[in-house]
Amino acid sequence: MVYNQKIESFIESNQVVSEPESFKSYSESTQGKALEPWPYIYIDSIQKLRAELKQANMMVLRLGSRPKNKGSFFSLVKAKDSYSDFFFLDEKLFAALTPELFLPDVSIRSLFPFQLLPKVTETSVVNLALASGLLPHALSVEKSESLLIPATGQSVFSFEFRPRGDHDATLLHQQGQVEIDAVFVAKRDNRECLFIVEAKHGDKFDSLAKHKLLYPILSLLPKIPASMPIIPIYLRSIKTDRGIDFFIAECPAVTKDNKHMLALDSISPFKTHAFHLANY
Repeated sequence: MVYNQKIESFIESNQVVSEPESFKSYSESTQGKALEPWPYIYIDSIQKLRAELKQANMMVLRLGSRPKNKGSFFSLVKAKDSYSDFFFLDEKLFAALTPELFLPDVSIRSLFPFQLLPKVTETSVVNLALASGLLPHALSVEKSESLLIPATGQSVFSFEFRPRGDHDATLLHQQGQVEIDAVFVAKRDNRECLFIVEAKHGDKFDSLAKHKLLYPILSLLPKIPASMPIIPIYLRSIKTDRGIDFFIAECPAVTKDNKHMLALDSISPFKTHAFHLANY
């Protein structure tokens, strides 16, 4: 087991967060060779979390790189209750919801291209949810004559964050890659808001690692006005034989004023919605 030595040191020292270190160096010292970091530290769902970490109620977090050190850095974090502190669990969030039929009030012409796609991706799902008006409706944003066009992309960012809300320990994510599925601006309650969407598409419920939302939030927060809140959104879409079910979880707004209250395990949805878009 790759992380057994690290887990044993946790138990002996009663740590909550391990010191960041190079995965290349760690794997060389414990496994006798440098392992490719992607399968071990790039975790976006519970299914990808290694068994020894699940059993120990721990999460592994990728932390970018460090000057004069090769390879990706990582740290282990012990959960307060269970490893689910670090994941959105679809069954817990959405299983009790029955998707409501959503009828778009936009022209068939504007949505026709989406019906031509042989395979739906996370990007196309977000675009469809916006173009149809489904996501704006779910989020109660004000209607606008202009289309909501999301930006998407990836880049390297540096920021500090707390992995546990009940602990003062901080981790540095330095010059690490952050992917952003979608970000768009819309007005709600007469206030301009920045919505960050992490989308997952499939044929069944799954899970999402919370850092997939936290990292984009902290990457973009320094670049926006202090008066503009960031609204984190988790969008899970399920393909059915009749169309697509959209399950939407909205987390509390983050601003520069309340950033200090934000921690990885504190990200928790307070609103959920479910809608069905037929014939897609």
